[in-house]
Amino acid sequence: MKPTRDPASPFSLARNASAAAAGKRLALTTLLMCALAPAACTSPPKADPERVNLSNDKEYELDQQLVREPFNEQTRLGVIRQRSLGEEHFLPGSSSLSPLGRRDLTILADALRDDGGSIAVRRGLADDALYDARLAEVRRRLEATGIARARIALNQAPAGGSGVATSAALLIRENINSTPLPQGQPQILNPRDVNGPSGGGMP
Repeated sequence: MKPTRDPASPFSLARNASAAAAGKRLALTTLLMCALAPAACTSPPKADPERVNLSNDKEYELDQQLVREPFNEQTRLGVIRQRSLGEEHFLPGSSSLSPLGRRDLTILADALRDDGGSIAVRRGLADDALYDARLAEVRRRLEATGIARARIALNQAPAGGSGVATSAALLIRENINSTPLPQGQPQILNPRDVNGPSGGGMP
């Protein structure tokens, strides 16, 4: 039969005290680590499934696109309003379209695909042979986009339409000048009796 140790013996008390001290040191060490490194004691935040992280280059590209978009739309509407091709739309002395000519003709083809219409091709300094070649090049490109030849008329009308006669323009200007502009009643934007004293301006 093995002898049993008395729990109150000096050996048992020393062992229990050592174990308790070790437990306290472990608890203090754990608390200290959590205080110094909270990220190690907490779970990482969950990623938003709808959030997309973009690189700096991609963000810059999107910003540039947002800036250019309104100007591109203004350009497109201007080209459609004029419906005109001139010397600047062709390479010098050639029937080949310049980059500007290819862009504008693409815009016109998209605009006229459904309803057709007319495009003014100004002669400029081109002789008969060069001008006919330019007309043929414009027709070829329009037909390549699926627009039938009979639906597009090519002419030498002024850009934007035929306009109005000089006498009619002078009459319109005279009517505008003779019509007084409406005079509105002055209003106080920030009356003192409603919103209190104004934060700026004259007293």
